[in-house]
Amino acid sequence: MYLTNIEVPYRVLFFNGLAKQCDLTVVYERRRSANRDSKWAGSKTKNYRVEYLDGKDIGDEYGFSWRILNLVKRPWDEIVVGCYNSKVQILAMAYMRMRQIPFTINLDGEPFIGRGVKAFVKKMVLRGAKRYLTAGVKAGESLKAAIGDKCPVFPYYFSSLTDAEIKRNACSEVKRENFVLVVGQYLDCKGMDVAYKVACMDKSIRYKFVGMGKRTELFRQEMGDMPDSIEVIPFLQKKELEEEYRKCALLLLPTRQECWGLVVNEAASFGTPVVSTWRSGAAVEFIGDAYPQYLAQPGDAESLISCIRRCLCDNCTDYSIYLKDISEQYSIERSVEAHVRVFNSI
Repeated sequence: MYLTNIEVPYRVLFFNGLAKQCDLTVVYERRRSANRDSKWAGSKTKNYRVEYLDGKDIGDEYGFSWRILNLVKRPWDEIVVGCYNSKVQILAMAYMRMRQIPFTINLDGEPFIGRGVKAFVKKMVLRGAKRYLTAGVKAGESLKAAIGDKCPVFPYYFSSLTDAEIKRNACSEVKRENFVLVVGQYLDCKGMDVAYKVACMDKSIRYKFVGMGKRTELFRQEMGDMPDSIEVIPFLQKKELEEEYRKCALLLLPTRQECWGLVVNEAASFGTPVVSTWRSGAAVEFIGDAYPQYLAQPGDAESLISCIRRCLCDNCTDYSIYLKDISEQYSIERSVEAHVRVFNSI
């Protein structure tokens, strides 16, 4: 049994792959997200058993139902907790620890433990699993440093792309234009306000902001007058977004804190240069060691504009080749293989 919050297409592909290797049931906290297009979310056929908690909605993407306790009582061979910070899954973990039911925690990237009371609570929630699956090696190292070196941690290769998509993207024709692509929702953690400041610092560079959806107008209102160098696009279909990856000079991920950041995988598969911050799990995993000059301090517009200018001035041929190569290591199929290896070893 795999516990998660909502359906998203790339997750459905992952679960479909996993269902070929085991008898899989996925428990969703709720049927749809409040801030995502329902057609997009339900665009993939599911080849595994599904349970919906159908309880009380919490925020945009979470839910709560006491029925979770009845579900974890069933005689599963393995239970995977996919959202350890979800209230209903915290309840499930507390119950399983009390009843000595073994379970695995899956982390889609950096745990960002932090300090103080919140860090204490986070460590308390995370402790007690039999094993941990982490997106990438760096996240596993962070987790071990936080809750103890002895906890069994297994990295996997988190991605929204299949092997075939990565191969196709790497071979596609690229025609770069002089604009910076910024993809993400308008939330404080995503740093879109910082990206806007960066865009206003040098109006000779064009910026395209994509993916804020229903919060696009709020972004426009709160940022004020938009210079002509900024274009805001609420939503693009997958093929349309891929075209932007092909054309842009670079992808900017201005996040204040992002456990992973799948747009890094997507841009890297086209060899598109990436500029981000040190608070993106994917950016640190992909380029933290090899190209640290393209990672800025989170929330720092000056640091980000310096990285952008450096990237635009550099000959990024080697960087693009490197990004294509590393993106091949992270795919839905490789993620499935890593999970199955862990399950078979139990």
